Amino acid sequence: MYDPKRTANLLGAAVLALHDEMRGAVERIAGRSGESPAALVALGHQPGLSNEGLRRLLALSHPGSVRLIDRLVEDGLVERRQCSRDGRAVALYLTAAGERTRHGILAERETVVLGLVEQLSAKDQAGLTRALEKLLRAVSRDDEHKLRICRLCDGDPCVDCPIHVSVADEPSLAHLE
Repeated sequence: MYDPKRTANLLGAAVLALHDEMRGAVERIAGRSGESPAALVALGHQPGLSNEGLRRLLALSHPGSVRLIDRLVEDGLVERRQCSRDGRAVALYLTAAGERTRHGILAERETVVLGLVEQLSAKDQAGLTRALEKLLRAVSRDDEHKLRICRLCDGDPCVDCPIHVSVADEPSLAHLE
């Protein structure tokens, strides 16, 4: 007999196991723990993001985001530039080394996740895709939350993202730029 509580418990365990594997893998590639990998991926998605935009996207405190950006700049992965729209603001961009690290993070993430997905038959993978699309639509709230959910996503294989939103496409997210 089907038990939704068991399904929920299994989902919670699988999500946590995948999170732990993925986090460890991307942190090894980034050479940093915490939100550094997500910051690099996010800046690749949204070049020119402001400190405030990155802070909100990663749900960090202001001092926490400043320290994170300082470390990434010190590591040669991110550079600060004057914002083209507001001379007082600073825009954040990946350096060439940051781009390489970002690509490594995404490749390692794909290896971990694909290793799990490939345990399923093609039919089960298709069913999982449909279920995950529904779950992502159900869990996502506002546009900022959608960006936070996708902070470690590779946009290339997900051209038809069920919750896609871009800072550039969405005027309500102008505060992130």
